[in-house]
Amino acid sequence: MGSGKYGALTGTISRMKMLENINTNLANVNTSGYKKGIAVFEAQLDEAKATRDKLPTNYALVSREVIDFTPGQINKTGNPLHLAINGKGFFRVQQQDGEIVYARRGSFQRSAKGEMLTPSGGKLLGSGDTPVVLPPGSFDVTRDGSILSDHQLIGAIPLYVFEDTSGFKRGNDGVFVAPQDAQATQSQKPEILQGYLESSNVNVMHEMGRMVSTLRTFEAAQKALTAYDEMDRKLAELGAL
Repeated sequence: MGSGKYGALTGTISRMKMLENINTNLANVNTSGYKKGIAVFEAQLDEAKATRDKLPTNYALVSREVIDFTPGQINKTGNPLHLAINGKGFFRVQQQDGEIVYARRGSFQRSAKGEMLTPSGGKLLGSGDTPVVLPPGSFDVTRDGSILSDHQLIGAIPLYVFEDTSGFKRGNDGVFVAPQDAQATQSQKPEILQGYLESSNVNVMHEMGRMVSTLRTFEAAQKALTAYDEMDRKLAELGAL
């Protein structure tokens, strides 16, 4: 197979992966707190080592996905268990298996014990990394994360920030897993809005534009593959003469 055909093939595969990325973003446009993914391309150079006649060729590959943490729009729900982060920061959550993860989605539920849980059962962690436990009845969460019941302070919900979020991975139920060497710092100016939820940061029109552009590139790569197939067929015919 010629080196040009390899380049066209890897181009086709990379565009297929990019379309998967776009489809995932569009499927979560109405998911609270969802952060869109951006496919990162990587060019790999085939070095000319075998002979002096071999030419180096660039192969395009999708190496990974980077999560775009641009804030989404904040919408009022009126549900006191709904919390939205205004600006930077993450809630810290302990999963059922004990793993510590981070979340932007603030759609919590109250357990029979009064704990604030994510939809999958993860516990929202408060000060000192202890689970937040709400008293029976009504409660208020102030903008700085303080939890009040009958105007008495009963706890706090801290937010955490990171200098670099490029290494974050997606976890189950919309949470994010930080790299082991990532340093989380408690935000000094948290801003939490009770009764609100942050929407997805996916822009439908932008994603549709990316889809059209990617499809055109995919079709062009397919045509190139067809052309290389025809060239190989003709070369085989000439070699048989």
